[in-house]
Amino acid sequence: MGILSRASYVIRSKLNTLLNRAEDPTETLEYSYEQMRDELQDVKEGIADLTTQKKRLEIQKRRLEENIENHNDQAREAVRQDKEELARRALEKKQTKMSQVEDLETQIAELESTQQNLVERKMNSSRGLMSSRPRRRQWKLATRQQRHHRKSLRQWRV
Repeated sequence: MGILSRASYVIRSKLNTLLNRAEDPTETLEYSYEQMRDELQDVKEGIADLTTQKKRLEIQKRRLEENIENHNDQAREAVRQDKEELARRALEKKQTKMSQVEDLETQIAELESTQQNLVERKMNSSRGLMSSRPRRRQWKLATRQQRHHRKSLRQWRV
């Protein structure tokens, strides 16, 4: 082991000791808990946003389907009146709207899949958060007891 590697090892060791002393396990635990809560909140907001987007697309799809029926009726009426050009244009519009409906159905399916993933993530985050509560309380209690014990030891030393 060379001098530089030994010096590097000693410096890393000293820095690690300083960080361990500076780090408060309770604060670290609280920070982790807060991050989990924030992530859960973000997931819930994501689910709400996806639900809103999905509803908008479903409304848009329903309107297009109504337009398809109208174009279909227009085409029938035009054929009945021997207006083939008008019937052809109505059927072209119908075909365009049907293509748009297919695109919307694809988008809705993708949103549903994403929403399902977020719901699973929410459930996992909720479980993690709920299971961490008792451990967090135990950790806080143990930390308080250790501090009290250290404090009482210091009083005896003096």
